[in-house]
Amino acid sequence: MSEKVNELNGVPRTLLLPLRGRADEQAHPHPLFQDPLAVEWLKLLGWDRELDALYPQGSKAFSIVAAIRTYHHDQIASCHIANHSHPVVVELGAGLSSRFHRIGKNAYRWLELDLPVVTELRCKLDTQTQQHQFISSSVLDFDWMDTLPNVAPENILFIAEGLLMYLEVNEVQQLISVMRSRFPGATLDLEVLGLSTKIYNKIFAQIGAPLKWFVKNQEDLTSMGLQVVNAWSMYQLHLERWPWYWKLLLRFLTQFSYFRNAYLIIETKL
Repeated sequence: MSEKVNELNGVPRTLLLPLRGRADEQAHPHPLFQDPLAVEWLKLLGWDRELDALYPQGSKAFSIVAAIRTYHHDQIASCHIANHSHPVVVELGAGLSSRFHRIGKNAYRWLELDLPVVTELRCKLDTQTQQHQFISSSVLDFDWMDTLPNVAPENILFIAEGLLMYLEVNEVQQLISVMRSRFPGATLDLEVLGLSTKIYNKIFAQIGAPLKWFVKNQEDLTSMGLQVVNAWSMYQLHLERWPWYWKLLLRFLTQFSYFRNAYLIIETKL
């Protein structure tokens, strides 16, 4: 494992999980997307063996979920870019996302925000341009909003992929409230975890990244002031990617809201 990865603590340590998921997807005979950078970056950085509890060797479940979530956010971003005159995409808690290189070339601006230690690591792997820029900041330090391009808010897509579940509910509410006041009409594409996923919190806490925010259903987001446009259960997307026995189990379990809402991707308007 590289020296820079050894410097990651807490939530930033988790950035290797989706990176490995995207890299593993490239070995699939029919990958949902092409991501040679994920393979290259993972090879350069190496793997953190302490993350094996979250991504066991030979595990199919995490790699399937990682591929599906990546592809679905790609589709939301591609649609946004295609339907706006000056599309701006802002990835919040971007980690080592390579989404810009997959689907972002037609964006007006693409910004990736993360903590300084993560941005420093990204700068060793990726290159900023006028179109593609990095923001070194906590998402809760709202000064980052001043760095966004001056476009109409409806041109902006915020992606919070694997981020908000690490924040306290009051922090999520504050972030949403400030974003609504600054960018009314912008799109926020986010992931939320349901109450059933609390069983995994002990494992995340062991690596210093406890899960803090859970929702009962999408109405919890409406109460925060968000307008829900679309909502998808992770376990109802691309069922063809799962082994047959998982497919049968997921079809049964997602009949019940408690399990259907375990992991949601939700497109909202601020």
